[in-house]
Amino acid sequence: MHCGRQWRFKRAITLFLCLQFLLPTCSLAVLPADEEREIDSLTNSILHKEIDLERYYLQYRMHGMKEPPSRRWRFAASQLASAGTSLASTIWFTKIYGSNIRDPNKITNGEIRRATRVGILGILFDGAGVSLELGTNTWIALRNIMTKRSPGAAVEEVVSRVKEIDALRAQRDAMIEKFPDSDLAGVYKTEGRVLKHFRDWCLSEFADVYVDVKSLQSSYNVYYALDLAADGLYLASYLLGMKALDDSHFNRPSAVTGIIGDCFGISSAPASSRGYYVLAKYWRHRLRKKFQEKLLNTESDAKVAMADLNKELSSKDISVLEGSTSVQNRTAAYALWSARYDRYLDETMEDLRHANKVALQGELSGPLISGTYLAQDIMANVSVNSSFAERPKAVNNLAMAGAISSTGGNALNLALTSWWLYDDIRHRRKLKKKNELPEQIFAKRMKTLDELDSMLISTSKPIHIQ
Repeated sequence: MHCGRQWRFKRAITLFLCLQFLLPTCSLAVLPADEEREIDSLTNSILHKEIDLERYYLQYRMHGMKEPPSRRWRFAASQLASAGTSLASTIWFTKIYGSNIRDPNKITNGEIRRATRVGILGILFDGAGVSLELGTNTWIALRNIMTKRSPGAAVEEVVSRVKEIDALRAQRDAMIEKFPDSDLAGVYKTEGRVLKHFRDWCLSEFADVYVDVKSLQSSYNVYYALDLAADGLYLASYLLGMKALDDSHFNRPSAVTGIIGDCFGISSAPASSRGYYVLAKYWRHRLRKKFQEKLLNTESDAKVAMADLNKELSSKDISVLEGSTSVQNRTAAYALWSARYDRYLDETMEDLRHANKVALQGELSGPLISGTYLAQDIMANVSVNSSFAERPKAVNNLAMAGAISSTGGNALNLALTSWWLYDDIRHRRKLKKKNELPEQIFAKRMKTLDELDSMLISTSKPIHIQ
């Protein structure tokens, strides 16, 4: 009996000691599994938010770059009408001065007034078109502010989204640090670097989008404002010229006003083009201060981190990876995201090269065309000098030379405006056939983001990207 009691006592002690060892062991086995599931869930949430961040700034880009549907045609129509009537006016002036080269006294004020009125009509066509676009841009900017779709609102939205991403990343990193000996600790830490680089990558692209939208809108407005100022001065010069038919004292003010207008006309296209780059640098600097980050493109860093993640995964036992198929799905998502981004970047290059070519052509042709008007106004200013008062033939010859110069400028303006309209139509048709219009690329990128979202399901089987 005594031996039986002793045996039962020993068995109880043994059972008690076993439980003391087994219970903590079981609790340590359960907690890391729960933590790893939460880390996995946090990782998916972070990647979801980074995908949604790209979705947001792509939508902002399409909204910010969208033109009123009729802008291309109505602005082209106003430019063609202006160039055509201005050309008719200068041809008329050339005919008047040329047909009376031997006897300038035969020129009547009525002929000059009629030719001048046609020239005024050309200035009004251009001024109306420019004023309409400048006013439209102003209205769109005000409407965007009211509807919270302005560039400033976009920055605040991205700041808010990035803070959410960073908070989740900090929470994820803290959880990983609790279990440094976990089988997937190396994988999770490496994936954390991938998430950070993709986050920076998105932020860098948003900076490009924001700077492009802000600078492009501002550069257009610079062109419209300078062109409108030139038109106003040209109109004043024409009106003063008509008054000079009755009072010669208005001849010099008319010529000087025209010269000032020419200076605005010469500078409008180069100032708009160069202004884009100056403004882009300014807005990027402002954005860096806002985010307190360098806003560098981390695509190459992301690809290195993705390669490191693949190495980490290949070094793990299959039984370990089978417990976390979501990591493999995310790896496939990273690869798809990177590959598609490179493809979309290549598709945008043709449109970008075309835009740069047109900008360069405008930067060169604008001053050339306005230079022909400047030559006319300089000759007019020279002709009103007192030494020419008694030499009507010399005055007539200078006026005819000026008319010929501006005729060449207007002819070039009409030809280039017609060509650019045709070239733009042809270019867009070409892009449409290749499925590479900006709106088509946008649709494809949005579809890719939806694909990425659908891949982030932790319970799914591993996904392999071809």
